[in-house]
Amino acid sequence: MRIAYLIHWNEGPDSGVFKKVVSQVTEWSRQGHEVGLFLFTAGNPQDWKDAIKGVQLIIQPYSKGMWRNSEFRKLVYRVDQWKPDVVYHRFETHYSRLPELLRKIPSVLEINANDITEMRRRNIFKYTHHTMTREKVLRSTSGFIFVSSEIMDSEHFRRQAKDRIVIGNSIALHDFTPAPPTDNKDPRLIFIGEPRSSWNGIDAIADMARMHKGWHFDIIGISLSEYRKSVPENMKFHGKLSKSQYEPFMQQADVALGSLALYRRGMNEASPLKVREYLAYGLPVINGYVDTDFKEEVPFILRIPNESRNTVKASAEIEKFVKSWQGRRVDRSDVEHLDIAVKETVRLAYMKRIREKGGIR
Repeated sequence: MRIAYLIHWNEGPDSGVFKKVVSQVTEWSRQGHEVGLFLFTAGNPQDWKDAIKGVQLIIQPYSKGMWRNSEFRKLVYRVDQWKPDVVYHRFETHYSRLPELLRKIPSVLEINANDITEMRRRNIFKYTHHTMTREKVLRSTSGFIFVSSEIMDSEHFRRQAKDRIVIGNSIALHDFTPAPPTDNKDPRLIFIGEPRSSWNGIDAIADMARMHKGWHFDIIGISLSEYRKSVPENMKFHGKLSKSQYEPFMQQADVALGSLALYRRGMNEASPLKVREYLAYGLPVINGYVDTDFKEEVPFILRIPNESRNTVKASAEIEKFVKSWQGRRVDRSDVEHLDIAVKETVRLAYMKRIREKGGIR
């Protein structure tokens, strides 16, 4: 197949989302498909020149403001002229000419969040515009891939998304070497996240650190100045680090922490990239939600309640879990279904079926 991946993204080539996109399209290419990545961005095109290899990258820059839609129309034209068999689009919002493109060419939307909930957090004008125009995009699309069952079953998608499938996030397991078992006298725990994300549950981690003063907590991706709250001394903030910089912390850790406050985002299910990375290193995980790929309980994931003060309420279970996993690692065979080759084979098969159905006329 000839696949055009269409995405609007401004967070840069080092962001987790863009790394996910690169791994997806690289795997599609490896499996014998011709892929073009069509990027709509307000960033400097030079920043992206080395972002991906082996896949054609087509960049349409824009300046923030009233001309954004006209610039997006240029990108739509370039996609159309490339003549793909399928358009794959990471859904965000409505743009001029997008519905027309999605109707003309068999198309698949990747849905990563409940867009109504997310837009409601922005200003009222953007929210109002989005609620008035989103159906134009959804009605024009042939197929839908959701990252969780919870999002797929939302009332905001149930009516429009007729042909749909759930595929949780994946990871290229071959890019990670499982960490050797630790011999730490006291447990070390690690969390990787992004600033300004209350659903990380850093306050819940701080509660845990206060209750277990002999444990050590490493927080990657967030600085103490960004968190701006008092934390115990056994909790260290390291800020944004590259993979090579934070890998030693992964190797030293006994247990990793997923998001612990997804209730603040109105969610109870997810498949975060960071948790897949933890598992690729062989780290057991404490989560505050249902993982899409581990809905049934497994010994290497402790699921605590998705509610306020959950680490306090589940303190005994957490202590038992952490102590039971000290000096042990998750077996790679238990997480092989998360591998990108497995997940993208399913995604490509779905795209092939959508292509055979044809576009919406």
